[in-house]
Amino acid sequence: MPTVLRNGRKVPHVDEEPSPMTDSPRSESTRYPPSAWLLVLYPVVLATGSLFSVLSPVASSQDASDHRHNYFAGKRNFINLYFVKLGWFWTTVAFGFLQSTNRSPSSSKSRHYSQAFTRFAIVTMVWYLTTQWFFGPALIDRSFTITGGHCESPPLSELSDFKESITFPTIASATYCKAKGGRWRGGHDISGHIFMLVLSSACLVYELYIADSHSAHPHVSPAAAAKLAHDLTDEERKAVGGWESETAARVRMYARYFLWGVVALDVWMIMMTAIWFHTWLEKLSGLVLAAAAIWGVYFLPEAVPGWRTVVGGFE
Repeated sequence: MPTVLRNGRKVPHVDEEPSPMTDSPRSESTRYPPSAWLLVLYPVVLATGSLFSVLSPVASSQDASDHRHNYFAGKRNFINLYFVKLGWFWTTVAFGFLQSTNRSPSSSKSRHYSQAFTRFAIVTMVWYLTTQWFFGPALIDRSFTITGGHCESPPLSELSDFKESITFPTIASATYCKAKGGRWRGGHDISGHIFMLVLSSACLVYELYIADSHSAHPHVSPAAAAKLAHDLTDEERKAVGGWESETAARVRMYARYFLWGVVALDVWMIMMTAIWFHTWLEKLSGLVLAAAAIWGVYFLPEAVPGWRTVVGGFE
């Protein structure tokens, strides 16, 4: 029977804290787990952006000067410089903010945090090896050179020494090539932007679902919890299982707003990348790599119990 406050309002039904012997910190009546079909959103966004790039007179123009009419066609736009280039920093901040405000039951708190940080460590390692370093050049740089790509030397007039031009074809890193003034030419250039943006947004959405499902009160939103906490006395808070304070509930709500802000910018920049940069196949390969990593971390555990004990799952 729901608890009734002095002002006549009723406290929502609160699930009993699960026993440590149970397989899951959630009650049986919680939401259905998210489907891997959510990942279909990304090829739809890519297809929409690519279609726009073909149909738009500005985007499809071969004249680079036409592209200057769109702010996002330039790589030095504000969001690209301070969000995409620092994408994994913002992803890590959103993940950390989410976990620091999560309210897992005490009986399952250590397991929730250990599995959450294990999942994020794996996803971060995949991002790092693919885009930053893989015992030398990153995986996307290695795939580029393996498929015939190379660092093209700038015009001799821009070089101080002819011998310097000879070293450019041996450069195996896109970042180092561009820093030296060269151009990354030929080969299959997997879109690192698409890879990172898909990996970031999907990881955060699934982590949010798991965090809320493992909450002590999974059926009560942070906004509703804040409104309710405003009317609760300390005695009433204890009576309903240690209800969080209004401040704690609002901080938890802001953590989710911040996370959704990062996800929204991720999806927006996926669209911008689809319109202005890379070929369709390069963007698709970045998407496939990210989707494979997400599937391995969040959906493979449903079929492999041993892996599930390490990284957890939706249930």
